[in-house]
Amino acid sequence: MLKNALRTCLAGVALLSSTVSVAQADPVKLDYYLPQDVQYDPAVPTPEEALGYQVGEWHVRHDQIVQYMYQLAESSDRITIEETGRTHEQRPLLLLTITSPDNQKNIDAVREQHLAAADPNRDADDNTPLVLYMGYSIHGDESSGSNAALLFAYYLAAAQNPALDKALQDTVVLLDPSLNPDGLARFAQWANQHRSKNLVADPQSREHVQPFVRGRVNHYWFDLNRDWLLLQHPESQARIANFQKWKPNVLTDFHEMGTNSTFFFQPGIPSRKNPLTPDENVRLTEILAAAHADSLDNLGNLYYTEESFDDFYYGKGSTYPDIQGAVGVLFEQASSRGHLQDSVNGEVSFPFTIRNQFITSLSTLYGAHANKKRFIDFQERVYDDAMEAGDDANFDGYLIGANDVNRLSGLVELLKQHGIDGYRVERDVETNNKRFKAGLSYFIPAEQAQYGLIHAIFSTRKDFPDNTFYDVSGWTLPMAFNTQFTTYRGRISLDDTAWNAPQRDAVSINANAYALAFDWYDYKAPAMLQALLEQGVHARQSFKPLHLPTLNGKTANLSAGSVVVTRAYQNQDWSNVVAAVKNIAEQQNVTVYSVKTGLTPKGIDLGSRNIQPVKEPSVMMLTGDGVNLYEAGEAWYYLDRHVGLPLSMVDTDRISRVDLNRYSHIILVDGSYYTLSDGEIARLTDWVRRGGVLIGQQGGAEWMSRHGLLYTQFVEDKTFSDAFSTAGLTYKDRDSYYAQRRIAGAIFQMDIDPQNPLMFGFPHRSMPVFKDELNAMEAPQSPFVSVAQYSDQPLLSGYADKRNQAVLAGKTNIAAHRLGEGRVIGFADNVNFRAFFWGTAKLLSNAIYLAPAIEAYADPIKDKAAADEAAAAH
Repeated sequence: MLKNALRTCLAGVALLSSTVSVAQADPVKLDYYLPQDVQYDPAVPTPEEALGYQVGEWHVRHDQIVQYMYQLAESSDRITIEETGRTHEQRPLLLLTITSPDNQKNIDAVREQHLAAADPNRDADDNTPLVLYMGYSIHGDESSGSNAALLFAYYLAAAQNPALDKALQDTVVLLDPSLNPDGLARFAQWANQHRSKNLVADPQSREHVQPFVRGRVNHYWFDLNRDWLLLQHPESQARIANFQKWKPNVLTDFHEMGTNSTFFFQPGIPSRKNPLTPDENVRLTEILAAAHADSLDNLGNLYYTEESFDDFYYGKGSTYPDIQGAVGVLFEQASSRGHLQDSVNGEVSFPFTIRNQFITSLSTLYGAHANKKRFIDFQERVYDDAMEAGDDANFDGYLIGANDVNRLSGLVELLKQHGIDGYRVERDVETNNKRFKAGLSYFIPAEQAQYGLIHAIFSTRKDFPDNTFYDVSGWTLPMAFNTQFTTYRGRISLDDTAWNAPQRDAVSINANAYALAFDWYDYKAPAMLQALLEQGVHARQSFKPLHLPTLNGKTANLSAGSVVVTRAYQNQDWSNVVAAVKNIAEQQNVTVYSVKTGLTPKGIDLGSRNIQPVKEPSVMMLTGDGVNLYEAGEAWYYLDRHVGLPLSMVDTDRISRVDLNRYSHIILVDGSYYTLSDGEIARLTDWVRRGGVLIGQQGGAEWMSRHGLLYTQFVEDKTFSDAFSTAGLTYKDRDSYYAQRRIAGAIFQMDIDPQNPLMFGFPHRSMPVFKDELNAMEAPQSPFVSVAQYSDQPLLSGYADKRNQAVLAGKTNIAAHRLGEGRVIGFADNVNFRAFFWGTAKLLSNAIYLAPAIEAYADPIKDKAAADEAAAAH
């Protein structure tokens, strides 16, 4: 289909026709980039006039982008500009609205007219405007996109062209010049500070080799192109607010790839689109692909389609639109990374990469405009079909609910940002062996315009026509937040207003209380505890469940791990303590109970030795060479933003010079830790034996196991590979073979020991956990060391081959034990995957605050012998 579509040409638009080689080391002029068959308004400043250098000569800084975009808005009546948010580092997030001057005068009416196509209760017509969302460089070190945005914005502001005038009369362009300002700023600084006057193309030169924290990621080291659905960062939240406000027809996502490649644009691999995406979406993508091909053919540049990338995960920029009546288009340009770099195709220059991104920006505009009616009709049909599909579903909607207000609120806020409607349940509902409490549950109707996205969010699909995934295969959001959910059919009592806040019984704090207490079940309980410790409040943590008589005449039944603040042992007036508790509880939305007496009706009393003082932790995490950048960022983000715990980050090449005695806990996230010497390992082991707490995740836990710190044995790679026969396979089977062998980012079920201190605050015997690595621990022979293991039927959502499931079933994925005076804790999985898996994230807090309660010892000799025996039997 695509090959035929490639014969479709752009009408009435002449793009560049001169051919150039890949190499372009000499400074270029503006006409290297711009079409030369039009005049440009001299009142509009060129990028060079604003920057003091030509685009592509240096990597543009984000502050320079901001300055220039405001200059364009000042000089052109086609452009308005707004700041839609701020990054973590407080850089402004900009959105330029670019259309004809007449449209600008009535922009709200134009937007409302466009939204008719996305509203099943209204009809679009021939005058319904097209909307394009043009976004650049969500990976900050893929900066040709943001540099091309300078040129595209200038062209839209200054070009005097009848074809452009017509396009802007019918179209609104939403231009986001930098989707990741913090990463772009970091990379521009790196590339520019290493630029030589005589450009260096050597790939091994420092200019082309970034340090541990690359420009790709945002402030907290996240890949923002995986956050479109998850919305854990301000950049994503602002972007999705713009998307839902405008409901664009086309969204562009400009990236870079390996230097030895050429240029890719979608469609991607046909068999790897999400089954929920309409086939018409692919056909429209092919129409745009024809426009891109025409433009690049004129330049004589190489490109390809349909051989790479997929459109399955709706959390990526090029896929998020596809379930919402729009067409997302991914562009991948071979990267120069710095200013000039050798490749198998010759030297790749920065200006060359920029020009390809600029040219395909033009072809997107004109290609979409030439097919405006088809894009509008498609959007209208998608939302009408979604409404009809919701009405025809064999259920009325989804129920979600949780006793933990903070986890429930996190999920509710996420759904709300995606334009989904839900209503608080006003009476208890029991269905499918689950109870949904009034005030703590919501009903999400199936019959609404966003039913397609709702279906994708709640899907627990496990079978796929193509099991090769570029990214994750399962992301069921209620599972990620560990909330109950189910489909529901029938009448239900609901609040009238969408997404009113969860309700629970109000409990006031009484200054005359004998003690104050809060439940560890609450997601924000660790943040509450940490804030109290930082304010010098003496807090005690219970290693047993509590049944506390309160001043309101009721008994508060709290889970093990819950925190008690007593009058005793405080170093400040009780009134100050009460004020601190009240203030922090309001900030964290945590319920605090006013305890009447230390004598309880059952269970332990408040003077029990099972209630121990909590010391303020001092936590360090190893970073740098050999450490997984993303997973380190996720741990940092959780502890910093969700717990409020100051985290010291020390690079692996500095550990020999660091005073380990400053720290109570050390975290090793996924990584190889290959740089650690025998002497440094001995120091770390001694630190643990003298009372330190060592916490490992994935590769970090496996490293601890190999070096005799974590007394468990990881399942050998051979065990997984032996489960897959290669008999009869031919060369063409290799992709399928390796796809079957990997865990494609799926959600597994783990069975837990709720009595183990690491699981305090997790009352159910099973829960979801995200799994994206093929690893697990053999069940330890030492009693009480295994904290959780995968269920016998472990897959809940996403893809994992049944042979891998069989190997993993029953294997330990969380283990903890004492080592000398210290503790060692190992997680086979990343408990805080992409910061949206709130259901397991608190396990990291448990590993920090509840480590003193871990009393189990492990026998390394017995466990190694058992592991060897199990391996031999297998």
